[in-house]
Amino acid sequence: MRYFSLLFSALAVLLLTSCDPTPPAQQQTSEPADTVKSTEKLLSVEKQAKPATDGRDVGKAYKLFQQGVGEMKEKKYEAAVSTFLLALESDPENPKIFYNLGSCYYSLKEYSLALSYFGDAVRFNPSDTSSMIYTGMIHYAQGRIGESIVSYTKAIEINDQLYMAWYNRGTSYGRLEKYDEAIHDFTAALTINPSHGNSYMNRGLAYFYKGETDLACKDWQKAASMGVTVANDALREHCK
Repeated sequence: MRYFSLLFSALAVLLLTSCDPTPPAQQQTSEPADTVKSTEKLLSVEKQAKPATDGRDVGKAYKLFQQGVGEMKEKKYEAAVSTFLLALESDPENPKIFYNLGSCYYSLKEYSLALSYFGDAVRFNPSDTSSMIYTGMIHYAQGRIGESIVSYTKAIEINDQLYMAWYNRGTSYGRLEKYDEAIHDFTAALTINPSHGNSYMNRGLAYFYKGETDLACKDWQKAASMGVTVANDALREHCK
């Protein structure tokens, strides 16, 4: 049973291609985006060579922002923090700067500061689902499961095609032993992303805890076929 508690206790990972939950840097664009990716609510940003009339210097902020993104890509998070703070002085209401500051502090494991900056990002961009999801992850990791559910729910209400929000909320419900709700959310995640093996694994766990072993075994078989190695342990111990 040890692997069950480990899976429901582990910090949910959002990125399919990596086990590193480091938030990706948000990019700043000079043209309005007609469409946006599910994990990035990009805002239109105007590049200006001269300071704005309200005291902002968006051109300077843009250059610093790009420098900070480069430092993040090199995992120079402390340097990136300094750069983004300088950018914030020139453009103090830019939500993507706040988001990237939150991302840096998240990577540095300074979670209180990360929460603060993710909160600022949402304050200036109420549609920033990325900040909401990472806020939920921090709450989850620190044992505030109910608050994590609130954060994931806000993201889902804005964009119900975010499989990672459904998956993470399902994991939170699993921690609270609300298995019907967990099954619902893992199923929603799989409807959006049928190749997400961890959703099959964790839905199987929820079925198992409900006493529905046949359904659990089917999900674990699917998870195992997708490379979720812990599913093989569950199959050996509980499935014939």
